[in-house]
Amino acid sequence: MKKLSIKAIYVAVLCGLCSQAGAIQTIDETQYRQLLPTYQGATDYRILLADKVTVNYHCEIIETPDGGYDIDREGCNKPGQFYHIDWQGEFPNEINLSIRGVPSSNTIVEHKLWAIAFAHASASSRIQMQYGLRKGAEGTFDLSKPFATGERFGDYFERQMNPNYFVSKGLQESSLGKDLPAGVDEDDGVLQIEYPGSAWAELQGVVGGGFPLPFKDLDPKTVLSSHTGPARNILGSSLSSGFYNGSALAIVSGSLPWNQGSDLSQDSMHLFLQQSKDPDALTMLMSFMYNRGPYAAKDQILRSQEVFDHCVSIAEDLEDDWTCFQKQNDFGARYIRQIPDVTNTLSQAAAQGSNYDVQLSWTDISNYLTLLQNYGFYSESVIDKAKVAAQAAFNDLHSNETISYQTQFGQVLEQIMVKLPIYELGEGGPYDEQGKKQFYLYNYTQKTALVVANNEANQADVNEFVLAQNRIAVDINGQFTQLKASDGTYDCTDEANTALAALKASTDETYVSLSSQLKFKFENNVCTFEHGPHTPPPPVKDGYWDPSQLYNQPGQVVIDAIDCHEYRNEWYIVGGNAPSKAFSLDPWGVWRRISERPNSACLSDKTSN
Repeated sequence: MKKLSIKAIYVAVLCGLCSQAGAIQTIDETQYRQLLPTYQGATDYRILLADKVTVNYHCEIIETPDGGYDIDREGCNKPGQFYHIDWQGEFPNEINLSIRGVPSSNTIVEHKLWAIAFAHASASSRIQMQYGLRKGAEGTFDLSKPFATGERFGDYFERQMNPNYFVSKGLQESSLGKDLPAGVDEDDGVLQIEYPGSAWAELQGVVGGGFPLPFKDLDPKTVLSSHTGPARNILGSSLSSGFYNGSALAIVSGSLPWNQGSDLSQDSMHLFLQQSKDPDALTMLMSFMYNRGPYAAKDQILRSQEVFDHCVSIAEDLEDDWTCFQKQNDFGARYIRQIPDVTNTLSQAAAQGSNYDVQLSWTDISNYLTLLQNYGFYSESVIDKAKVAAQAAFNDLHSNETISYQTQFGQVLEQIMVKLPIYELGEGGPYDEQGKKQFYLYNYTQKTALVVANNEANQADVNEFVLAQNRIAVDINGQFTQLKASDGTYDCTDEANTALAALKASTDETYVSLSSQLKFKFENNVCTFEHGPHTPPPPVKDGYWDPSQLYNQPGQVVIDAIDCHEYRNEWYIVGGNAPSKAFSLDPWGVWRRISERPNSACLSDKTSN
């Protein structure tokens, strides 16, 4: 084995300082409003959830004379094929907000929980699909351009992925939970996020995608199963469904570790949606991937550039073009027709006045956010920040201590969403390097330190020599296995892990990678650590002695800022005492004074400072 030179070690240390940009932590109000629709030239905060309307669903599909398929509307009149939506009539009771393993004394009227959860899932989907898929600072879709339908992002998504879309999915999957068997804990929930394995495993990051930062520690029975939480666990089910929308889109949009930046048609679903002329493309294709899995889209509508170009040009009934989809009358064929159809029916009814409204108190909103925390989607500190912002908005809007769900809650929801962190694709998972949360470890001892550390997944992550007065990036969720002087003078491993635990305890999931530091010293035979915000030392002027620099060639001349004299090294040196101090202690040591008078420029700088 070839021995590494000190120079090579130094280069390795410098490389260890390199890091890719971390995930966007939150968005601001301006970015959020770009994801909302407009009404009469202004941001439209209204939440139009359909109410007191009957819809047909679970209908059969029939072949039409032109060779396509359509919903059998005339024959869709059997029991189980129509649903009368009446939120307050069906869910009138006040319910306790305990979940499996987390008792609570909080309560809410049940229909309010359904309504808030659907609004939240719609907002979360837009944010995650735009800003959570590792598509750069501007996000997944080009917000500066309209979609091929002529709509901007907010209007396009509001028409197809508003709260009624999640109602439509809940009807299709389980009749809003009515079809789920009684007394069975593992029923996949109202919106049917399959577990173990399948969709839930994807959300946990098993293929390099998903959103493992929250989901790896969530219990699907607690979050999804309709018999283990309030309102059939609609909050956990609908929010998980929204995250799955982002995960599925990522797989076919060049966002996974091995296809990031790909311009192949199979990795261009985001471009397809923005270029498709069919007004139902979003609900249709997200439903298609929800039912058959995202890889089915790679094999059909995205399978080649020629097919891609053909399919984006179709202005209506995209689902009936057999170049784009395989012709088969099965459950999947019904799925991609019925979810857009029911979404449109509900949205049109809501726009025409058949919509839900109720007065929400601050207690309602606060209890909802506490429930969100209890599920484990966000930490207490994050929810506390969201509550402060939401209550300020509520106080500006309320009349008689309540606000309207339909016309005012959207503004409170905005304040919640801009305080909740964006979970980025694969962040915290086994394939995540870009989203790793790191801190800087500074070596302020007089010795080169051997730093060996594991990452959050307990995999070997850092194994480097860190020169005196230098730094290295370490996973804040990992642990040290060695922190020793290269010559064995000290072993600070145990103290380092204690200090790391204290540093981690001072952060939450909004922590921005490399925004903190841990400095360690070894003095009087004691290892000491100090943590705080990252404050890099001021840069050293060219030509001056730099305590972090390796002087590995004899004869290098530097100016010591202390006395402004010039010194020359006699052999390699890094760190240690400043040349003037080293020379005063040992005139025949590594540093030799070579100037008779102090450097005039240095003296001038000292005087001006």
